[in-house]
Amino acid sequence: MTPRGVYRLVAVMVIAGCVAVSYVAIRQRAGEPPAPPSPPGPRPAFQMPFPCGEVWTLTTYPGHDDFDIDFFAASGATGGRTVLASAGGTVTWAGWSATLGDGKPAPAGSSGTRGGLGYGVIIDHGGGWFTEYGHFGAVPRVRTGDAVTPGQPIGVVGHTGSTTVDHLHYEQLNDRLDPKRTRGNGDKVEAVFDGVPSGITSDEHSPDQVRTSRNCAASGARPPA
Repeated sequence: MTPRGVYRLVAVMVIAGCVAVSYVAIRQRAGEPPAPPSPPGPRPAFQMPFPCGEVWTLTTYPGHDDFDIDFFAASGATGGRTVLASAGGTVTWAGWSATLGDGKPAPAGSSGTRGGLGYGVIIDHGGGWFTEYGHFGAVPRVRTGDAVTPGQPIGVVGHTGSTTVDHLHYEQLNDRLDPKRTRGNGDKVEAVFDGVPSGITSDEHSPDQVRTSRNCAASGARPPA
């Protein structure tokens, strides 16, 4: 291509770029609303984060975020029990108090209870859906970036972080509800297990619930009747 041809091509590209920028500016001045966030994918078939057949009490307390759940074993000791992935996905955070497995801080807003989870895990299930698990009694059994299968063990119940009582802190989040997709408080939704809403919707008014885990795929056990 001759120097003149190159010059003409560059000129055309510059003009096209200016037209595109002008179009965007005109749209903004006209007050057109921004494009809506992508619709969420279908909710995964979440199961309770415990082995098949175990019975747990779901509870909350004033000052908790509305949809956060604290799990306590309905009988026997709570501490040391195995925590399972509620559904398959990819670990986006595993570590201590909102730090990544390599020791680097988690992205701002990536944990609704930043700094208080102790040992914990966040799993990306696709379609904007996440689950969060906190207060493990020991280092998580998975690392950031790991793929997990439904019902895979990811840790044990404990009381690390901002608590002194053995229990599992648990959240389900849909980050498509927040245009910034921070996976913070604005993304939390009522947890659903085996297609049944948890009943934990308000930190002030939600009564305790008792549920039996049907997270049975990995163990090969039959779901409780």
